[in-house]
Amino acid sequence: MDLLANASLPNSGRAFKVFSKIKPKVFEYYSGKKMLFMFRKAARSVPAYKKFLQSQNVDLSEINSIEDFDKLVPRTTKENYIKAYSLSDRCVNGEFPQKGSFEESSGSSGTSTLWIRSLEEERYTMALMKASLLHLYGFREEDNFIVLNCFLLGGWTGGLRFASRISTLACVRNIGPDPVRVINCIKELGSGYTFLISGYPPFIVELIEFGKNLGNFDWKDYRIDIFAGGEGFVEEWREYTSSHLRLGALIFSDYGAIDLDVGISVETPFTVALRKLINNDTKLRKEVIGSERSPCFIGQCSPQQYYVRETINEIGIKELEITVMNLRSVSPNIKYVIGDEGGIIRFHELCIKLEKAGYPVTKIKHDFNIPVIIPFPVVYLYGRIDGTVSINGALISPSEIYKAILADPELVSAINTFKLSTDSDTDNFIKLKIFLETRKNVQITESLEAKCSDVLIKRLLESNECFRTGFSKNPTVHKPVISIIPFGTGIFKDKNSTVKNVYTK
Repeated sequence: MDLLANASLPNSGRAFKVFSKIKPKVFEYYSGKKMLFMFRKAARSVPAYKKFLQSQNVDLSEINSIEDFDKLVPRTTKENYIKAYSLSDRCVNGEFPQKGSFEESSGSSGTSTLWIRSLEEERYTMALMKASLLHLYGFREEDNFIVLNCFLLGGWTGGLRFASRISTLACVRNIGPDPVRVINCIKELGSGYTFLISGYPPFIVELIEFGKNLGNFDWKDYRIDIFAGGEGFVEEWREYTSSHLRLGALIFSDYGAIDLDVGISVETPFTVALRKLINNDTKLRKEVIGSERSPCFIGQCSPQQYYVRETINEIGIKELEITVMNLRSVSPNIKYVIGDEGGIIRFHELCIKLEKAGYPVTKIKHDFNIPVIIPFPVVYLYGRIDGTVSINGALISPSEIYKAILADPELVSAINTFKLSTDSDTDNFIKLKIFLETRKNVQITESLEAKCSDVLIKRLLESNECFRTGFSKNPTVHKPVISIIPFGTGIFKDKNSTVKNVYTK
């Protein structure tokens, strides 16, 4: 079944039309069967996972159904699994593959974590990503597609994996987040092509603003589509981006992680329409996702390739458990929790909710002119549970800010707590914002403001290589906005503040 499903993907148009006619429960049944097979295989052949299950007192004879798996099998995390066992022990039979690649993630603290992928498993996961991109952008020969890859390159694998997967669909130029080179490339190649620009949402804004300020360049002179990734965004970002491009520009994004895969969930025309609807209707948003908060991402995931469930953690927050169901995986992570807050809605349950709210799927399909709606589950995300924020590919964790404050006696005496956020400034650039609350009776002076700025920026440059790379290219855009606020005032007065994260000693 797995081979047949994957073999159909190269002809994505036909495959997705067939998928759209299959009942969602069929996918769920198949997904559960495949997940049990993955679990048993890992429990038998991966030394680290076998030891992990033994340490958690899991009796394999009790796991006889997907319900048993969901209830009895403990989740794995970077702390209790990845850091607890060697990379080789986390591989099938405790051995590295003969052909493949090592990959690294810089992490929010700048300390690299090493991962491994075999050539065979990468070919397998590539099929779905290629099919998804074909479904979203078409890649017709007459459109003469050229992809400008503006994700971070080098040691960070996301941009390189994106390039390898899309290079079979179009010519790719790996530029990285460099607006000067992107504009020069577009001008050099000319208006006879369709450019698909891929990059982090903040970089896309930086790029558009850079082009606007040139006297001899107009974005609307070119056919340009956008593929965003690496972090979420507000819906206003999509509206801003499309307003500067030609009418009909396609703008989609995906959700992934180096721990698992770069394309776990992908926006589709249906989820873009759904997000626009719930963004403008608080009542509908509460009906669909059970909260008035606006998610930073809504996409669909293939139940053939990914087993995704939501769980409630120890502090009562919903987070995602994910398994990449690649039967060729050399280092499988079973029921892995990255630490992303969000949830998943089964397609038939979503249809019921939308019908109840007066937005039947057939109406959405008609109103938004969607050719095909695939009955895959819908994933929504709010961001990292631990408060880590992402800006232009750099993950900024609360621990980095906290360590910087603790390392400086003057700041320890002056600063009580802080909040992190990413938001647009007056020039539409998305900036990292750090809000610092003073201790009681501490006066805000120019000296304190300068000290805070120097200490925090120095810390980020020293500890976070992704941040350092972006800052070196454009310090003005990447420099954090640091605000010092008197104790118990402003955003620190209201515990329900909409700023993203709150940390107290």
